[in-house]
Amino acid sequence: MSIDGIGRPPIPKGEIGSVGKAGGPAGEAFKLDAPAGPAPQDGSELLSRLERGELTVEGYVQARVDDAVRPFEGRLSGEQVQLIREALAQQLETDPVVVELVKRATAGAPKDEGSG
Repeated sequence: MSIDGIGRPPIPKGEIGSVGKAGGPAGEAFKLDAPAGPAPQDGSELLSRLERGELTVEGYVQARVDDAVRPFEGRLSGEQVQLIREALAQQLETDPVVVELVKRATAGAPKDEGSG
């Protein structure tokens, strides 16, 4: 391993302020394309809607799953996206740590009188 550059190939000379020949012209701004599809919902907005009674706990969890899966839509087949959804749903129902996190996150939600 070389710390001081001995034994390493020389770095090609470039223009002032550049390292080698990597990158674009100097002064060009770095840009990212906008993600495809609808933007993810803000988690705090979802919690506010849940606390106001506009969403059920199940609706909140479904919205969070949708947000988690959204980056894969269009990149993976529909079948693969569905498998991810099912895996998340199973973990939300069976993993005690995740179940506890959902309970804590939704503690301010109005209680559903229909279940009980």
